[in-house]
Amino acid sequence: MRTKRGTLSGRLGAGAALVALAAVGTGCDDETGDAPLPERITARPATPPPLPEPSSPGTPPRTVSRAPGAAEPGCPASGVRVGTGTTEAAMGLRAMGLTLRNCGTKPFEVSGYPAVEVLGERHEKLDVTVRRGSSVDSSAVPSTFVLAPGGQARASVVWRNTVTRTDVVATNGTYVRVTPGSGAAAQTVAPADGGPLDLGNTGTLEVTPWKPDA
Repeated sequence: MRTKRGTLSGRLGAGAALVALAAVGTGCDDETGDAPLPERITARPATPPPLPEPSSPGTPPRTVSRAPGAAEPGCPASGVRVGTGTTEAAMGLRAMGLTLRNCGTKPFEVSGYPAVEVLGERHEKLDVTVRRGSSVDSSAVPSTFVLAPGGQARASVVWRNTVTRTDVVATNGTYVRVTPGSGAAAQTVAPADGGPLDLGNTGTLEVTPWKPDA
């Protein structure tokens, strides 16, 4: 009887141990102990960008391109528009870009250098010598080319802000008057950053030739 009771109690003890072990296994998550399992996050598909709203009947589209064969709005009678860039400055040297855009409907022949004059605040012409060519960009060679509608050409004006004489008033230009080519009227423009054209008392401005804008 003792042997049977021992065997039976042993079986009961082993069963209780298995039940306890199962309970422990159920309460623990992994090898980290009692720490809760990290929350599982399901990746959401990216939200597609909203489709543009259809225009109401009779409402013109937001972006309007010019019709083929039409000039750009505000295009001068010559068919070309002069623009300026910001002034780049370094060690007293100044350089400002000029642009020539064919905003018209016909090809425009470009040749050589732009004709440039420096104007004051009241649009008066200042006593400035304009030299063709620049020692800063001696590789620029004048050429002749045709600017198609929508095409653009570039040139630069270069000067030095040098004051060498105290008895000569420094020159500060406000505008440049640019004649883009033969048969085209001069256009007066200001530097894109507001200027000024601070020529010091050198009284000299250099201009590079037109070249096609790549």
